[in-house]
Parts: sequence; C-alpha cells; structure tokens
Amino acid sequence: IERRGTPFLVLFFGLSALHLWAQLFKYSWLASGTKTLIIPALALWVFQRFRLNKQLGWALFFSWLGDLLLIPDGTPYFIAGILAFWAAQLLYCRMMMGHFKGSFFQQFRKKKAILPLLLLGGYLIFILQLMWSHLGVLLVPVSLYATTLTVTGFLGLLMAAENRYRQTKILALGTLLFALSDSMIAFDAFYFERPQFTYWIMATYIPAQFCIALFLAPAQGKK
Repeated sequence: IERRGTPFLVLFFGLSALHLWAQLFKYSWLASGTKTLIIPALALWVFQRFRLNKQLGWALFFSWLGDLLLIPDGTPYFIAGILAFWAAQLLYCRMMMGHFKGSFFQQFRKKKAILPLLLLGGYLIFILQLMWSHLGVLLVPVSLYATTLTVTGFLGLLMAAENRYRQTKILALGTLLFALSDSMIAFDAFYFERPQFTYWIMATYIPAQFCIALFLAPAQGKK
C-alpha cells in the first residue's frame, strides 16, 4: 500500500476537523487560523504522493489565495477572492478538458451532456435570478464566476456520465460540492441579512477540494 504523503493527509484531515469544530463553537480566531493551512496541507499531500503538476499546483495556490482574501470583510477583498477562485476554476476546467475528446464547445453537443446541462444550467439561472437585484456593482464578476463554476460542474458530471467508474464519480461530487459551497457564500453575502451558512460553506468546500485533487493529481501525474 502506497503510504507516501500520509502525514500530510493526516494533517489535512486534522486541520479540517479542527476548523469545522472552531466554526461550530464560534472560535473565530481558530477558524481563521486553520483556514489558512487547510489547502497548503492538501497541496503538500498531493505533491508528496504524486508527481508535481504545475497546473494543479497553481489551482491550489489560487484556491488558498481565495481563502485568505475572503477572511477580511469588505468589497475589495471579496472581488479579489472571486478573481482568485475564478483562476482556480479555469485551471480545473483546463485539466478536465484533457480527458475529453474534441473541443470545449463540442462537449455541449454530446447526447450525454443534455442532463448535466439541464441540471446545472437551470441551477445557474435560478441562482442568478434570486441574486440579480442584490449584487449591485458585483453583478458582472459574480455572474462570470458563477458561469465558470457551473461549467466546472458540467464537465465533472459529463465525465462521470461518459466514464462510469469510481474516480469520475468522486470528481463529479467534488465539482458539485464546490458549486454548492460557493452558492452558500453568495446567499450569505448578498441575500440574507445575517450569515446562515458559515459552517456549511467550509463543510462542503473542504471535501470538494479533496475530491477534485484526488482525481486530478493521479490523472495528471505518475503515482
């Protein structure tokens, strides 16, 4: 059994559990501190367990940067955080496209793309309709990011539909959890007067990143 990187994997799960515990019991200083270390721990496991891949490394870096930027309050930090996560999503899409035949736009014309398109396209329209009047100056960046996030989820579901094995199901789960996590961020930031999903945002985001990395790391590098 391959054990390379196991200490970093244990560190990742330990930090994740500690962070969620701190969120649950309102230890904001501990929640903020552990949040800054979760993605680095995941990255260390990925690069110790698998051969280094620059695209995945940059995706995790931008994810970590987004985590940092969303800790402070304020519109400039929020926009910068969106841009960081947008870069990560674009890299995830690019890596996933390496597993498909044909161009990016050809994926949308496949028969097996119909259901993912209906599900995620409908979800995107529903979310944007709810948020439209609440976004103000952030309408364009949030809409662009939401569209990119939806495309990431679409590619994950399409890959699982075309290749029905466990690894693609893990990827699809990760992309859907990422979309759910960021939807809750939007609701907390723009829809509700007070945050409602603080705990669940990270409770879905952490396994989302793990599932995506779990697929892309061995797929991009040599075990």
